[in-house]
Amino acid sequence: MNRYQKINNFTGFVLFLIAGLTYWLTMEPTVSFWDCGEFITAADKLQVGHQPGAPLFLMIGKLFSLLAMGDAAKVAYWINFSSVVFSAATVMFLYWTITLIASKLYKQEKTTIDMFTVIATGVVGALAFTFSDTFWFSAVESEVYSLSILFTAIVFWAVFKWEHKMDDRWLVFIAFIVGLSIGVHLLSLLAIPAVVLVYYFRKTAKATPLGIMKALAIAGLIWVTVQFVVIQYTVLFAAKFDLFFVNTLGLGFGYGAFLFIILLASAISYVIYYSAKHRKYHLNLSMICLAFVLFGFSSYFLIIIRADAKTSLNLSNPDNPFGLYAYLGRTNYGETPLLYGQTFDAKQIDAKDTYMRYRKGKEKYETAGEAFKVEYDKNILFPRMYSTRPDHVSFYKQWLNLGDNESPTFANNLEFFSSYQMGFMYWRYFLWNFSGRQNDNQGQGNRTEGNWITGIKSLDAVRLGNQDKLPASIIDNEGYNRFYGLPLILGIAGLIFLYRRNRNDTLVIATLFLFTGLAIIVYLNQDPRQVRERDYAYVGSFYAFAIFIGFGVFAIKEWLSRLNAPKLSLVTAALAGLLFAPAIMGVQGWRDHDRSGKTTALDWAKNYLNSCAKNAILFVTADNDTFPLWYVQEVEGFRTDIRVVNIQYLSDDAYINQMKKALHQSAPLPITMPEQKYVNGTRDFIHYFDYGFTDSVELKDLLAVITSDDKEDKLQLNDGSFENFLPTRKFKLTVDADQVVRTNTIPVKDKAKIADQMEWTYDKNGIVKSDLALLDILANNNWKRPVYFETNVPDDTYIGLDKYLYLEGFALRLLPLKTDPNDKRDKMEKTNSDAMYTNLMQKFDLTGFKKAKYLDPESRRVVRGTWEISNTLADNLIMEGKNTKAASLMVKSMKDIPMTNYSIDDTVNRFRTIQNLYRLNDIKNANTLTASTIGYIDQEMNYIISLDPARYLQHGREIQLSLSILNELEKLTAEKSQTSLNQQIREQYKRLESKFIS
Repeated sequence: MNRYQKINNFTGFVLFLIAGLTYWLTMEPTVSFWDCGEFITAADKLQVGHQPGAPLFLMIGKLFSLLAMGDAAKVAYWINFSSVVFSAATVMFLYWTITLIASKLYKQEKTTIDMFTVIATGVVGALAFTFSDTFWFSAVESEVYSLSILFTAIVFWAVFKWEHKMDDRWLVFIAFIVGLSIGVHLLSLLAIPAVVLVYYFRKTAKATPLGIMKALAIAGLIWVTVQFVVIQYTVLFAAKFDLFFVNTLGLGFGYGAFLFIILLASAISYVIYYSAKHRKYHLNLSMICLAFVLFGFSSYFLIIIRADAKTSLNLSNPDNPFGLYAYLGRTNYGETPLLYGQTFDAKQIDAKDTYMRYRKGKEKYETAGEAFKVEYDKNILFPRMYSTRPDHVSFYKQWLNLGDNESPTFANNLEFFSSYQMGFMYWRYFLWNFSGRQNDNQGQGNRTEGNWITGIKSLDAVRLGNQDKLPASIIDNEGYNRFYGLPLILGIAGLIFLYRRNRNDTLVIATLFLFTGLAIIVYLNQDPRQVRERDYAYVGSFYAFAIFIGFGVFAIKEWLSRLNAPKLSLVTAALAGLLFAPAIMGVQGWRDHDRSGKTTALDWAKNYLNSCAKNAILFVTADNDTFPLWYVQEVEGFRTDIRVVNIQYLSDDAYINQMKKALHQSAPLPITMPEQKYVNGTRDFIHYFDYGFTDSVELKDLLAVITSDDKEDKLQLNDGSFENFLPTRKFKLTVDADQVVRTNTIPVKDKAKIADQMEWTYDKNGIVKSDLALLDILANNNWKRPVYFETNVPDDTYIGLDKYLYLEGFALRLLPLKTDPNDKRDKMEKTNSDAMYTNLMQKFDLTGFKKAKYLDPESRRVVRGTWEISNTLADNLIMEGKNTKAASLMVKSMKDIPMTNYSIDDTVNRFRTIQNLYRLNDIKNANTLTASTIGYIDQEMNYIISLDPARYLQHGREIQLSLSILNELEKLTAEKSQTSLNQQIREQYKRLESKFIS
């Protein structure tokens, strides 16, 4: 090994340590929000998470979890640490990839200057990626993206090793890594076009545009083979074999699939033997590569094995080949049109059957109905505006200024694709990483949230308005990162330099950049109003650009070469490269990536469960209201007496079956329907047909009718078939007051408040299976177990029960209390005060808010929600004459919950707190909080005033809310005779009113 190789290898390991230390110091010590809770839970006990699963990630995560040495509270820490290791390794392989490409610029033996130029290039590029926003975010939590990009990095590095050594074993290695990556995430498959281009350039004497197009066509064929033939159709063929062996030959489940695997392995082995014997080298190589892709893909055996074991977490229950095929195909996520499809204003005109679905029965596979594809009356080429959700439709129209009755044209679709899908959902993320970021708030298109910036005020003002009077919501935000576009400029300079010196490699890197970035945009065809920022999906593209940033060192050195001082040019170029990219990115990005000491997701989950009484049933939806709860129950064993029920998953028969079984300390749920009543393909949706009932119908009687198999209880359709239907939307549940008291649902002293019956209106056009199961639970629970619903979700989640829901913390409890028609309070304004006070004061741990160095947007949502329930309880305690309790609650809240105004919305909570403090005669704290609130509003409004009228009018909601808060504060301070403060508020209100109201 020569001197350069030793230094190069050593530098790669040093970069591994630097990146690893960076990520370790900023790593979240426990569970995070979003999918992390589910991944940790699934990895810890090797369970089955959401489609399409990540079995290899789970297996590796399990190995890291063993480092906890039996301490359940440390499992999350060590699985998080696995991402630190994966990400640090990615940086190392990126460095070695850059140096491999850079070394090709020297045809002869490298001088010392040349050697250190190559190393400096690799260091700058690798460190730039180390501190890039998107990559850093995934590097400190238990997500699949860190391991996925590592596989991409290894594949890309390996193809240049093959190019250098011309040893086809590297191609076999690449095939194996691609196969393994399937068990983590499919993003690595997008490196295939770049790999094929390297192969083409190395094998051809002279590259031509036609040859490049052919190479990319072959790459597309390979991608299709892996994406569909290997990942889906091998499983589908195995399922078809199993169907024949089970249903026709009468054998047990799995025999046909096992035979198919034997036949497939035998066929590949024979072709390998044949090709070797007859010296058909390329056939031999392709079959060996296919075999190794399948070896890697075999990690999916974990999913079917663990599903068959019926683990606690077993989503979709893919315990058979048909189940695994649907699981891999992400059938629960629906279809998105790609090249041809409907417009957002299209109407459904038909549904075309596509293929028969099968489910595993007791002894045979059973049909689960035909899968179908909806047909629409309006279709268009390259549909980009296709979603019919009302909020999406309004977004489309607003984004493109379409009229109410205006149908989108092909040109409109192209405009939405270029401006929103590419511009907002890709280039914005790209520029976050290499130009700068306005703040960490999720952007939906306005000018003050989540935009990219440069930090150069005059440039940013062109797009975002005056930058001289930026408010606290921007400049105090930890995500306010200003790179001044320096990493971007360095990368462009590196791209231009490399293009001039080596066009082939530039095209290879550009191909990786495009296929892991803009090509994903085309394929995903995202609809608007995503629940979170999606930049993590394009990290491979940012990886590719980091290579160009590295070559920016070469560009600077070449520009300085006119000085005729090679050493000085190298040192200057290296230092400039380090300062322009990694240094500024690391310094600016540290605050919003430092999750050390952050426990907000863990604390929130425990507080959520502690909002519930013993043995409760808690209905939740969505990722962040489910996965952290699963984690604390499954991994840390916290409050396992509570059964967490995700309503979205309750539409799956396998999930309902799980709910009918005991789990840890939780008894089975009172679901009385036998499985054949709700098995997939049966009663997936029960339509509403008004049968003319004027009175409410008892819930048990209603359930008996809509689950009946008797034709007399069904509606005959036009084709002669019979179907269950919902005959009324007026529901009733008779209440046994003695049972309610006996189960401690309501204390005996409040027995007179118990209603004789609960009546409500189910305001939907039919019953989906999840609601059917929910109604079954309510009808048969008989108040034996407390029932809770999560807060802050769409109203239809509560199936019309709103007036019987009362806050007891983060959750709403179903209570059969008489309702006062004069009580106009919303469910989020009503509290079961004594129980909620005990929960907040004695069971909630809120100290994690203050320990965290950085509160991300989701944690700030929790802070806002905590203030909301605290203020609501204090308000109700005061109305109930329990001022001492209310005062104690306010003291605890102000001590433990951050009072920072992150946005104008937070001033609503500040006002409510001030209002409660004044009511409790805590004048000093009320005045202090009032002064800080009006100061914050003043700064925010001064920024809006600094904009030109056309722009500040876009802030109408913030203006209206601010004026409203000031108006209410003026009344409060006048009522409490706070003359000086009141005068200040009146003057501020008048000044703003004169500016904004004409």
